[in-house]
Amino acid sequence: REVVLEAARQDWSAIRYAAHELKDDTEGGRGIREAAASHLALAGSSAPVFTVQDVVVQESGTLQVVAHSLAGDSKTEVFLAHATLADVAGWLAEWHGRSRTVFVDFPGHGAPAPWDCTKTIVEWTGLVLPLGP
Repeated sequence: REVVLEAARQDWSAIRYAAHELKDDTEGGRGIREAAASHLALAGSSAPVFTVQDVVVQESGTLQVVAHSLAGDSKTEVFLAHATLADVAGWLAEWHGRSRTVFVDFPGHGAPAPWDCTKTIVEWTGLVLPLGP
């Protein structure tokens, strides 16, 4: 499955050579197409590592995310409450600027795989959002 994912990331037409069950991979609704489009790195690949140290629910219901690089730099971004792990990885890959994929570690929650890309930040971290007015 990982080989098919990497091939699809390089050239989507490579998927036609994959076994049928891999083409229709829908593990928990998180299929190969979404995983290939995400910026989440595969275990064992070479990619920069970021740590999401803080996720804070703001009064507006948005999420303030603070990430740190291994070099010690930090950056803050605000996401909508329904933002996904793919959204976070995309932001971090853009910040890094030299890698298409990144590892994102959420201390206490682990590092998501590409197959987790459609999970929300809230789902992954177990945050509780305030009830609306």
